[in-house]
Amino acid sequence: MSRPNFDALRELHDCANDRLHIHSPTIQQALVNHQQERWVQEISESALRILDVCSSTKDGILIVKQQLQDLQSTIRRTSIGGETGFESKLAAYRLYRKKLRKEMVKWLQSLKGMKKKKKKKKAIMESERVSVVVDDNLVAVGNVLGEVRETTISIVDSLRSLLSIPRTKCGSSLGLKLKLMRMSNKGSVCELGYDEKTFEAVEMAIDDIGFELECIFRRLIQTRVSLLNILSPAT
Repeated sequence: MSRPNFDALRELHDCANDRLHIHSPTIQQALVNHQQERWVQEISESALRILDVCSSTKDGILIVKQQLQDLQSTIRRTSIGGETGFESKLAAYRLYRKKLRKEMVKWLQSLKGMKKKKKKKKAIMESERVSVVVDDNLVAVGNVLGEVRETTISIVDSLRSLLSIPRTKCGSSLGLKLKLMRMSNKGSVCELGYDEKTFEAVEMAIDDIGFELECIFRRLIQTRVSLLNILSPAT
């Protein structure tokens, strides 16, 4: 999957939020005259669903980072025979990683399901367009949210791939190797099949994902608030 153009998406989303803010009176008037509350509500709900996925992913990233950092610190001490309990910490990390990957599959299904529903709704909108004039600003915001959804899918998918890294080469013999290292007070990180640069690369990649998610999250909140403010006078 190609890397999304995050800079372009941020600029596009900012423009959409500006349109909602500047043209909110026009959109509110369109709601009154053309009964478009349903479209605003659906766009608002789409923003909320993407927000939920972003929020859950951010929480998962925080826990993964904490566990990775703890794991790195522990394995460094283990390599010189000064730490026990590494196996239990690694098992806890693997267990959480497995659980999070399962959750991500559900999030991806939810986001991809939105795309299918959008196609059906678009067909309905096209059939009603003769009698219902949809505000251009709403159309623009809906299109931007579609881009945001696709980018969020890409981010979650990338994180899911990252969670398969790092792998140790020791497999079931890891515990025995750790025990021998502690007894001899010798050993290196590389002997465990652990590459510190790999851990650092994974952390950096996760940091990048977290930053982009935060940017999307903040802009989605602005979108959601603007849409709710537009709906308030109409309800």
